Amino acid sequence: MLITGASTGIGKALSVEFAKRGALLALGSLPEEKESLAKHAKELETDYNIKTWTFPMDLLAENGPENLHRQVKSTVGNIFALVNNAGTVAYGKFWETSWGRQLKSFQLNFYVPLRLMRLFLPDMVKQGEGVIFNTSSVSAFQPTPFQSIYGATKAGLQSLSEGVAAELKGTGVTICTLNPPYIDTDLLKRDGYPPNLRFYTISGKKSPEWLAQKAIKAFEKKKFFYVPDLRSFFIHDLLVRLSPRRLVNIVSRFFMQGKGD
Repeated sequence: MLITGASTGIGKALSVEFAKRGALLALGSLPEEKESLAKHAKELETDYNIKTWTFPMDLLAENGPENLHRQVKSTVGNIFALVNNAGTVAYGKFWETSWGRQLKSFQLNFYVPLRLMRLFLPDMVKQGEGVIFNTSSVSAFQPTPFQSIYGATKAGLQSLSEGVAAELKGTGVTICTLNPPYIDTDLLKRDGYPPNLRFYTISGKKSPEWLAQKAIKAFEKKKFFYVPDLRSFFIHDLLVRLSPRRLVNIVSRFFMQGKGD
């Protein structure tokens, strides 16, 4: 199993849950997180008696996804599961936020998982089994003003996942999406991100460990998509579908700002 973004946050928490179940883990991270990733991998091996491999690589570097695929395949061999978890966010008005940060969000949140899916799927189909688990978001179901690129990438990843899943019928390969609400990770501590976002008052912030414990059960059941709690499903999925789009946009704009903005 390959997990990207495995040194912190959701990816790290997911790796613990998979390790508890005896999974052999290939773990990816940024190069500057090499030491923390190696420490985490060693702890997983010691605590759960499993085998790990680490791949501290920049997926946004030239041929980053291709290099990761090549190294994983040459070191580990064919994998059963790919967990596309690496991601980032840029907060601010679309026309004012630096293009570099927005381009990074687009590439890491959408292009990278798309490319990794395309690289790993042929072997999964050939071996007649496999799972791709894409970390999406409840943001896939609604507009996200002030982080519009993030919402657009998650909506794109959701559509891609569902479309390719339909194509894979009968192959033994499944694609699932994890659609969490706000999770208390470093993404919410990036420059410019409001520490008191209004959405927290109705949606709350959950821990990566809380999410991982719920997500692992959805993964085992190969759920098509999974929103991990009833309140989030009601607010971000059901209510959005039933409400007029103009109202959804107005409410989203209000709650996607910090208190006092």
